[in-house]
Amino acid sequence: MHIKRIIYCSQATYDLAPDELVGLLEVSRSNNEAVGLSGMLLYSSQSFLQVLEGDPAALATTYARIGADDRHLNLRLLLEAEVAAPLFPDWTMGFEHIDDEDLADELDGFTPATEYPLVNPDLITNAGVAVTLLKLYAKNRSR
Repeated sequence: MHIKRIIYCSQATYDLAPDELVGLLEVSRSNNEAVGLSGMLLYSSQSFLQVLEGDPAALATTYARIGADDRHLNLRLLLEAEVAAPLFPDWTMGFEHIDDEDLADELDGFTPATEYPLVNPDLITNAGVAVTLLKLYAKNRSR
């Protein structure tokens, strides 16, 4: 079976409330489970960073749906590649809401004044930086 991985970042069109994030997560987990995708989502200061992995056709359909979602804009694909194994095989969607203090500790160049940090190309310079952040916040998080 071929496994494909995509990593993207995007800017939320507004600051999502905690209950909206929970709703988004529940729908994502349900949708991903139905088509066999796994992944991890980070949210910070009106910006998203996500990895999704699984069947290439299911991934293409899911990414098209994400691209059409009006809750975000400035979608930037950081990585699209076939991989030997998923990073988060047991997670339909891991999630972490990161605050400025946590991000300042982990992301070189971040200051609390940075707008949309997970979309900022000066901070998230490439897929390697994104994978490092995703793995870091995946430790001991809810699945």
